[in-house]
Amino acid sequence: MTEISKWRSLNRLLAMAALCATFCSGDGAWAQNYPSRGITIVVPFPAGGTSDTMARLVAQELNKSFGQPVVVENRAGANGNIGSTAVARATPDGYTLMLSGVGTHAINAGIYRKMPIDPVKDFTHISLIASGANAIAVNPGFPAKTLKGLIDLAKKDPGKYNYASSGIGSSGNMAMELFKQRAGIKIDHIPYKGGAPATTDVLGGQVPILVTNADAVLPYVQSGELRILAVTSRERNALYPDTPTIAELGYEGLNAISWTGISAPANLPKTLATILQQEIAKAVNGPLKGKLEALGLVPGGNTPEEFTEFVAAEVTKWSAVANSAGVIVE
Repeated sequence: MTEISKWRSLNRLLAMAALCATFCSGDGAWAQNYPSRGITIVVPFPAGGTSDTMARLVAQELNKSFGQPVVVENRAGANGNIGSTAVARATPDGYTLMLSGVGTHAINAGIYRKMPIDPVKDFTHISLIASGANAIAVNPGFPAKTLKGLIDLAKKDPGKYNYASSGIGSSGNMAMELFKQRAGIKIDHIPYKGGAPATTDVLGGQVPILVTNADAVLPYVQSGELRILAVTSRERNALYPDTPTIAELGYEGLNAISWTGISAPANLPKTLATILQQEIAKAVNGPLKGKLEALGLVPGGNTPEEFTEFVAAEVTKWSAVANSAGVIVE
């Protein structure tokens, strides 16, 4: 080996050692300066939706806490898989984060034949932002006044009734499929490209049943244009204190919620995950608490370990539901 080759090899070793010192030491001095520049939160959906709103609320609070720009970047496509894949492949340095959620990090794993990423192994899940129930609502002309009445009708005439959701693999779609499996009923799914057109057709009587986020139907329930039968969370929803949960009506343990959180590429140093989790927890249980609760959401803030365990359990649950229901996206 020539002297030049030896020198280049030594330089490579020194560079690798420096990189390891930077990213492998959970308590390195470099973490004390985090963040020293702007942070990007990737939202794998278009601007303007609930997911986008959640990300922007958190970004505003992190901006205040860190004194650095925290910007939201929308990278939509493939039901969230495009944005998720981009984040999974980013450097785990705390400057690229993403808004994770029930669709991208739980349901997709069950409905796609081929996933470009592993929703658990390819990410460091930092903390839950908030979670909320789906609602089963009906057009006022629908004969059932209660969830039991809906079940009775569906059992009497299997396949006669349809329900609308915001699309194949949406949280509303999967919540209803889980309920159908537990109740032993057949109600056909009519997927729409978004919650707004689904709601419009149920309001117009083209489809009798709607399953979507509980906060989205509140104005129509208040105006009498829709009647809510149940919510799909384990606990009652603050927006509908008098509306029973599906679990209360005899289906114990049924919990089909929408949720959002903040995640990062795998191998994010533990120190950074802790810093981010603490700031997210302060935000969602402090300045953002009232805003989240006004939407019928339960603020999060759990630890990376707790959030990772939660995501893994959600993947298992929704994969089983999708497989049983035959919900597949090529």
